[in-house]
Amino acid sequence: MSVEDDEKTLNQIAIQAQLLQRQGQSLQQQIEMMQTTVNDLQATIDSLDNLSKAKDLGLLPIGSGVYITCKQVDTDAVLLSVGSGLIVNKKATDAADTLRKRQKSVMEALDKANASMANINQQMQDLNARASVLAARMEDVRPAQG
Repeated sequence: MSVEDDEKTLNQIAIQAQLLQRQGQSLQQQIEMMQTTVNDLQATIDSLDNLSKAKDLGLLPIGSGVYITCKQVDTDAVLLSVGSGLIVNKKATDAADTLRKRQKSVMEALDKANASMANINQQMQDLNARASVLAARMEDVRPAQG
């Protein structure tokens, strides 16, 4: 291969690396969002699991860190969003089970996204190795200046 061919190949590698980097950044954002969702679901599941301990007194969050005290907590009447603006009435244990299923689904998607990220990282390492070989070969071919 000529130096010109090596330079073209290096440019192609640079373009591929930039595309992979963008894919990786986008995927990293998705991974962070999924991790946040998993954490939020776990916090809600924990709250539902502990709800039975607070039958006589509870706190209702109304936003911005403000809560209202509730004198009775009905663990048989949890309202759960099931999508498309539809809300169903469930027992706290049933709602927690539904959220566990959602969490499992998100965790499976998270595992796939992490595998994709590992694949992107491996491709980047392969491109870097190819670029290093080409750069070294081009350095050896160029006449010494001086």
